[in-house]
Amino acid sequence: MQVDSSSSKEKIRTKISKGYQVVVPSQLRKRYKVSVGDEVLWEISNKGVSIQVHRKPSLGEIVGLGHSGKRASSVELKKRIQKGDL
Repeated sequence: MQVDSSSSKEKIRTKISKGYQVVVPSQLRKRYKVSVGDEVLWEISNKGVSIQVHRKPSLGEIVGLGHSGKRASSVELKKRIQKGDL
């Protein structure tokens, strides 16, 4: 891994493995709380490719949804989780 701090943007370089896999660097996993099962969204544009991580909600976050004072539909919560809204 190589970190480039010469510009105002932080850049981290990693290699693509033999099986076309990319490792998320530990400093990014810690900073953004990335864990196994999270999804990666690859955005493609004329300028290149950007990556966004969509974290799956923790059990605590899901349980907290039921304490908002509103009635929560488990089906609606599941849909929102699958869409990445939670």
